[in-house]
Amino acid sequence: MNDGERTLDDLHLERVSKEYRGAAGSVSVLTDVNLRMRRGEALAIMGPSGAGKSTLLYIIGTLDAPTGGRVQIAGEDPFRLSEHELAAFRNRQIGFVFQDHHLLPQCTVWENVLIPTLACQSDAEVAAARDRADRLLTRVGLAQRKLHRPSELSGGERQRASVCRALIQQPRLLLADEPTGNLDRTTAQQIGSLLLEMCVEFETVLVTVTHSQELAARFPRRAELVDGRLREEP
Repeated sequence: MNDGERTLDDLHLERVSKEYRGAAGSVSVLTDVNLRMRRGEALAIMGPSGAGKSTLLYIIGTLDAPTGGRVQIAGEDPFRLSEHELAAFRNRQIGFVFQDHHLLPQCTVWENVLIPTLACQSDAEVAAARDRADRLLTRVGLAQRKLHRPSELSGGERQRASVCRALIQQPRLLLADEPTGNLDRTTAQQIGSLLLEMCVEFETVLVTVTHSQELAARFPRRAELVDGRLREEP
């Protein structure tokens, strides 16, 4: 396989491993993890607690580096970038949705959504970001709530706002770590539907870590992380 073929995948993990070393020795968390995905594809990853699901997601999101193997996003190895370049790459190419929404309480919903775009410099970039924020909030039904503070929103509304924030930079990857873990069943179903719909509409790669079998069953691709190895369902 040549480098030209590799760029066909928006996300490519090749024999990724992760070890943590300490005074008592090393602990292997991930072993030879392989994964290939393109825009518009959605994968749910399940597995027991402590299996390394969040570690894998953080490596994909460039928040943690692998011990071995290779990660490519849009044909580029982000771990070869400088710290400053990596931060800019992550901000531009990757959106995160966590179990906790992590919205800033002192900011409005609209301001929270725009946080990843604060580095925009030109008037045109600022205007485009604000227009995207308005369109995203309208899309998720929060247009009338955009000037509210997070404390004035329901749990589902806060999570919808966090999805908008994750998508504001039109990222290549959308990563969700237990995105429905704090929600009741009905709201969890709504957020699950929203993530899958946004994956297709915005042509982003969606990787979700979840303990919810109900959520995972709705994904077109499913995998389980067992003993450090990722086993995708056929």
